[in-house]
Amino acid sequence: MKIIWRRLLTNPTTHVESVDGDVVRLRVDGLVCSSVCAARTKQALRRIDGVRAVRVDFERGMATIEGGPADAAAYERAVTGAVAGKPLRRLIERTARGLGYRPAAQGATVGG
Repeated sequence: MKIIWRRLLTNPTTHVESVDGDVVRLRVDGLVCSSVCAARTKQALRRIDGVRAVRVDFERGMATIEGGPADAAAYERAVTGAVAGKPLRRLIERTARGLGYRPAAQGATVGG
């Protein structure tokens, strides 16, 4: 299992990157571990009505969804419901922001 600890500083969120027919590319910020986080995200997105297939690229923080709605709110709800320790992650993010941490789109660092 691979863990990217700096991602703990970002509360999980989703952003629709592109829609091509019935294929949606979704950026998922805040995936911390390759096995649990990525698997839970995949399962949660797969449960959305109409979704036929989901692939999650942990390294890039991207999900590819085939079928289902191109509804950003539905994806956000699904991922939010799948995240373990969300209250703790919110606290960590607020604290980090209070200390001056501002996440970049990808590969954010603290103090740099």
